[in-house]
Amino acid sequence: MSADAVDRLAALGSPALGPAVPTSMIPGPLAPLYSIKNGFYAFESALFVRPVGAGVRSVEWWNGLSWRQAYVDLGAQLTCFAEDVFGFQFAADESGFYSFDPETAEIELVADSVEGWAQAVLEDIDVMVGYSLAREWQERNGGLQQGFRLAPAVPFALGGKFEAAGMRAKPDGELASFRASVYEQTRDLPDGAQVRLRLE
Repeated sequence: MSADAVDRLAALGSPALGPAVPTSMIPGPLAPLYSIKNGFYAFESALFVRPVGAGVRSVEWWNGLSWRQAYVDLGAQLTCFAEDVFGFQFAADESGFYSFDPETAEIELVADSVEGWAQAVLEDIDVMVGYSLAREWQERNGGLQQGFRLAPAVPFALGGKFEAAGMRAKPDGELASFRASVYEQTRDLPDGAQVRLRLE
């Protein structure tokens, strides 16, 4: 593994989204990343690393929203700090760095350190953050606004397709709440069950 993956990833990103913050404000596993740059967009906004202590859209703001209450397994120990272009989360605690699918609540280990996570992102930006689709969508529709992520009309877990033509830009908080509702309505259904979602 390259020893400078975090530096390279941060260098590829936008200017910092928040001011430098004391190490005491940064969750321990994330310190090597946030000591370099406090939040950024990268790969034409496909990757969004949230800033620490910077108000709306910060790590603290995001983890304090009600969408998290739907996911018992996510727990208080995991800090969601970044996301791909679809709003699927990257989260960390002392045990490692994980991907989190809000439609199914699936948590998957990506790496045991922030260096490993950064290396995984750099090695496959299409799979990890949806770069090619993000680029295609923005060529069709213009730049993706801050605070927005892409989603199909039908949730991925219910057959939605990873195709730029079918994507719409949605506010991140609104999208997270919708996906939490989808998960709560479908988590106990057997495979192949017909689904009629309540739109709240």
